[in-house]
Amino acid sequence: MTKNNNLNKLLNQARSLIEAKEFDKAIPIYEAILAIDNMHIQALSHLSIIYLMNKRYEESIDMINRSFEIIKPVVGDYQNLASAYVGLKDYNNAINTYKKIIEIDPNISEIHKLLGDAQIKIADHLGAFDSYEEAYKLEPDKFQRLFDYGLILHLCRHHDEALKILNKAQKINPNHIECMNKIAACFSAIGNYSKAKNIYKKLMELVPEAMAPVIDFASCLMYEDKYDEPIKILKEVLIKKPYQNIARSNLSLLYLTKKNFKEGWDYHEARILMRNEVDATKRYDSLQKFFNIDVGKKELKSNEKIIILQDAGIGDVILGLSMLKDFYKKFKNISAEVDYRLVNLFKRSFPDVEFYPFRENRHEILIKYNLSLFDKGIYWMSLGKYVRQDISDFPKESLAFLKPDEKKVNEIRNNLKKEKNIICGVSWKSAATEDRHKSVLLKNLIPIFSVHGLRFIDLQYETKKNLGETALEKKNLFKNNNIKIEEYKGIDKFEDIDGLTALISNCDIVVTSSNVTAHIAGGLGIKTFLFVPFSRGRLWYWHDEGDKSIWYPSIKIFRAESAGVWGTIFEKMAEAIKQELNL
Repeated sequence: MTKNNNLNKLLNQARSLIEAKEFDKAIPIYEAILAIDNMHIQALSHLSIIYLMNKRYEESIDMINRSFEIIKPVVGDYQNLASAYVGLKDYNNAINTYKKIIEIDPNISEIHKLLGDAQIKIADHLGAFDSYEEAYKLEPDKFQRLFDYGLILHLCRHHDEALKILNKAQKINPNHIECMNKIAACFSAIGNYSKAKNIYKKLMELVPEAMAPVIDFASCLMYEDKYDEPIKILKEVLIKKPYQNIARSNLSLLYLTKKNFKEGWDYHEARILMRNEVDATKRYDSLQKFFNIDVGKKELKSNEKIIILQDAGIGDVILGLSMLKDFYKKFKNISAEVDYRLVNLFKRSFPDVEFYPFRENRHEILIKYNLSLFDKGIYWMSLGKYVRQDISDFPKESLAFLKPDEKKVNEIRNNLKKEKNIICGVSWKSAATEDRHKSVLLKNLIPIFSVHGLRFIDLQYETKKNLGETALEKKNLFKNNNIKIEEYKGIDKFEDIDGLTALISNCDIVVTSSNVTAHIAGGLGIKTFLFVPFSRGRLWYWHDEGDKSIWYPSIKIFRAESAGVWGTIFEKMAEAIKQELNL
């Protein structure tokens, strides 16, 4: 009886404190109640909320989960649990909890929005797309729903559709700064730099202390192929904000584009710190628990055990491999991690270095080597600061540094039954961020397909996103123009890089957009005709002076005539192929 009396007394005290909004004072009372009855539902429920309010997230989660053993949870319970997980930045558990709420009631727009927010945190943009779209469908006239949906459309590179949605949002809230900023970003992404710049100018007036609109304005100038003005603007930004990583990274691209390598490399490593700010895995931070990473410095020593770290796509890493021979002369004790699809090719090409497979699976980094073995780390695209400081450091003649699997090469050669015709490998799309600027339709290449004496082989890889598109394009090209692009069967050109490399080795020439195919062909020393956009989407290492790549001397570069317009580039490429091959 005494126990119950004590319990009732404590409950009355706690109730009075809650009514008086003295939440912190209620904590020890509820804890005392749980000491008497560790599964008291009211104490568990109220204490979980107070802990949540006080950012004691782990204790809140414990209370909530204990209460679930007693009562069937309802939407509000799961909402509190999800909020606690978000507070801990445990976004995967938050996502699972929001999904449980949606199972109970799929018509709560705010829950779909919160689910999308959590998915954004782990860079699950496709998941966030579905969540924000559902929230928008449930409340199509609400500003936040329009803004979130427009934002994810922009992130997923559906810029035209994003503009329509964001413009609707702006009509509801005309002075919303971030909405204006995203509208400008969409205009910039589709190549309407004039409209984008006007919005950025307005933002600079509205929020003069903000650096983002200034940097974005400078980016538009870069996309218009201007040089001196954006450099001046970015330098002014860095006077005010010396460690503004986006400004430093953009400045590096301007310098590197103009072959000003020393200054370019000095700023280039800001890209690592910039990515780390948005990286769901925070890998840069976690790696530094094992060794120092040579970022923003130049401090590697010849006697140290060095690991070269993955920091870019397959094409850029192949570009990095082109520097490995010179880097190896300075640092003998090196190993490297590379995309799992490149391991066999790289081991064959450079047997003196140990290559470890690197895989990213649903925003989780998967490696199978001991990080504690190494003294220092350096990223692939940072090797240049040691071995490519001046134009004289680049190879002068065609340098075939990739070693294909000869067995596969011979097998493909026998299957192709090569006769008199010259085999021309063709690739015309990129899956990279700037794909809309780098890619073309297959029919755009008709001037090249009209060159007599060429046999065309499909080198175009496909991602899950565009599966089946190339087959349809080839079918229509044959139907409408009687032009055949052969498909060599048995090679997954996205997964099987070794097979793709062997197929490219069997080509006499390659015609390609700026993608992985270009790097493989250049690394094999295959005569390659590369088309790149005028400015936006043209990567800095496809330099704008002369038509021959300084990184891959076997590649000739053809640049679009103006922003957003390819012009007569493919006719010029066709003529160059005729002259080069005496056709």
